[in-house]
Amino acid sequence: MYGSLDDKALWARVMEGDKNALAFIYNTYFPSLYRYGMKLCPDADLVKDSIHDLFTGIWLSRERLSATDSIRFYLLASLKRRIGRQQGLLNRLAGQPSVVLPFAGSHEDVLIGEQADKERKEKLEKVIKDLPRRQREILYLRYYEGLDTQETAALMSLSVSSAYVLLSKALNYLKKHSDKLVALLITCSLLRG
Repeated sequence: MYGSLDDKALWARVMEGDKNALAFIYNTYFPSLYRYGMKLCPDADLVKDSIHDLFTGIWLSRERLSATDSIRFYLLASLKRRIGRQQGLLNRLAGQPSVVLPFAGSHEDVLIGEQADKERKEKLEKVIKDLPRRQREILYLRYYEGLDTQETAALMSLSVSSAYVLLSKALNYLKKHSDKLVALLITCSLLRG
């Protein structure tokens, strides 16, 4: 039932107090939020707590929420702020500077194909690790999370033109190191989307 609603209508249900709508959103977006949170901070407990706190906060403030056309964008942006605040608090308590960490046919034909895919993915991960943190983040948001360029720009606090430039630099770097890697990255985004 909830899967047939657009984001605006689904969010309106939450604002009206529909617990099942919020549960549907949680179940739908938790994996994506967890993956993104782990890119921002390698502390799984902090990421899970932040996601749970985010949804608790949504429920408690549901009557004051603003309408949204993109639940994914709203949740990713909120999680990024929440993790940043948590890391800052933990770092202050520990006496450390506040830092957000960067971002990891026949049966025989199937096995060969799986091995080739595994090798390409490992190579892609190695090349992506060489990118600057912001370029890794824009690739992740754009191709793995499927955000459009405007949403990605807003989430990263960039202008749309700066997001295009940053994305272009990242893709040019990948292309320079292997055209096949760019094709694999785009294929991965299509499979996840």
